[in-house]
Amino acid sequence: MSYTSTSIVSSPTTAAQVREIVELLGYRRVAEKLKIPNLVGSYLWYEEKDYRSWSGVELQIYKPPSDPVQIDTRSTVSRSHWDLVHQNRTLKLLRDLFGGHFETDAGRNRYWRPNEPPPPPISSGCYLARWRFHNSIGRAHIYLMNRKLEGDIARDQPSGFEFMDQFNPRLLSNNLLVPYVIAAREEFFRATFTACLRYSKQRESALKRARLSHSDLEKLVIGSVQIERSVAEAFSFQRPSAIAETFRLIDPKLDIAGPMRKPYRGRKVNLYDSIEKLVDGRNTLVHTGELDIRLFDRQLKTAIADLTEAANRAYNHIAKHYGFTPNHSY
Repeated sequence: MSYTSTSIVSSPTTAAQVREIVELLGYRRVAEKLKIPNLVGSYLWYEEKDYRSWSGVELQIYKPPSDPVQIDTRSTVSRSHWDLVHQNRTLKLLRDLFGGHFETDAGRNRYWRPNEPPPPPISSGCYLARWRFHNSIGRAHIYLMNRKLEGDIARDQPSGFEFMDQFNPRLLSNNLLVPYVIAAREEFFRATFTACLRYSKQRESALKRARLSHSDLEKLVIGSVQIERSVAEAFSFQRPSAIAETFRLIDPKLDIAGPMRKPYRGRKVNLYDSIEKLVDGRNTLVHTGELDIRLFDRQLKTAIADLTEAANRAYNHIAKHYGFTPNHSY
């Protein structure tokens, strides 16, 4: 689902004039992947400051040979409050400067209305980290749904001969997927830590503990990366134990490990310990090439579900700690 608009400006207006205003509004030109008749420019607005944009605003400019310039905008259902505000601002400014009219899903010359006030920046930052993790895990599920393994050797249960299981392509595929999902989880916690650090009142200890390299300092000087992200890169976010210790640098009362130690589905092993063990298996594979010959499809799906549940618990816990409402609308 998306929110679209079409603006038709007055006849004397040129495409060059529209392009100038669009660029002043902060839109950046993007490559046109398809050859579309009368399309003279494709743009995207995306505001990274304070995590304002979630999906951004797309804009296309068309100039038919004998018709006025037409400007289309589009934002997705996952857009942010500020994406909506900027889309409205674009429509208003184009009409104020060039005349004409616009059509939106709300009607002719009608703007969209935000349903809620803008969320605090830390809420947006944590939401985006969780949203991107959700998308990464979704890719893993799509891969598993579309993976095709043929032959008797690709069985989804032990053969009874460990030597044969070492050559099972299903087990190799499952093992190779583990570093991907752990990397996605690692990025979730690193991005979440970055957002929390950026707006924390107790950030000094984390800044002191970070060991920034010369390359990191150069990036900070030229402005290609923000200091909070550079600090986050200095810490490990693989093991639950390391994650919990790092988040305590921001606030000693922020216990990320606590929610992972709570009971889960009546199992004897909690999420904290099961993920620690999964990381051990990942490290063994990466450093020695040794496969976990017990990692069949059911075990892999359980591991992915554990990582997802742990991320959800951490996100909800951080939301409660900082007093914002968690957003699970992906």
